[in-house]
Amino acid sequence: MRKYLFIAYPVWLYVLFTFPALIAAALLKTLLGTDPLIAHMAGAAGMCLTYMAGKRKRMKRLPAVPWKRIFRLSGLMLAPVATLTVILTGKAFSNLDWNTYLPVVLGTFFWASLSEELLFREFLITRMKETGMTAWVMIPLTALLFSLCHRPETGSLFLQRLVTGMLLGCLYLGSGDIALTVSTHWIYNTIVYTFQTTLPSVTLLYSSGRAGLNVLLCLLSLLGTVVVYSINKSKFAGYT
Repeated sequence: MRKYLFIAYPVWLYVLFTFPALIAAALLKTLLGTDPLIAHMAGAAGMCLTYMAGKRKRMKRLPAVPWKRIFRLSGLMLAPVATLTVILTGKAFSNLDWNTYLPVVLGTFFWASLSEELLFREFLITRMKETGMTAWVMIPLTALLFSLCHRPETGSLFLQRLVTGMLLGCLYLGSGDIALTVSTHWIYNTIVYTFQTTLPSVTLLYSSGRAGLNVLLCLLSLLGTVVVYSINKSKFAGYT
């Protein structure tokens, strides 16, 4: 059983860094009215940097974190999403709280996506492969841990994150490309958060149907970019 203890490592990091972040978020919300998501940036960064300075450094077969590819690929995914959003719901952004939106999207979501992909996809799947686990075990198990660590408040949120975790796990297992999964996760979070944040304004200025159409097209755009990039990865190599 000892050879499977590594499975608890991401959960341990989550407990170590998330609970202080939750306390900080509650205090900042009470005292300053700060969005709790901003405080979670520190917890996500702490998990990521602890893993990179510790266990990841000792896993010699892993390549260096592809920072440039993560940012370039994220920009490639974001371009059509931003274009669609401006065309379909642009007026709603005049009411947006940019002082909250930008730190959450550029800070919290970046560090959350990076830490979760490094821990739940790269670390767990790499170690699970070493123990001889099959994909039929690796994908559901990593997705389950991923969903539970998000402390889902409802069954639907648990299922949503479980499915998201399984899709990201399949993407990493099939491509072996951590930059692709980090970028996909980051832009997915941005699409969903933008939809939730602008929904009242979009509904008022346009309609709820316009908001739904926009998020659907953005998700399809993200999927299309992932598919095209995966098929033509060698052709994108010079740009990402």
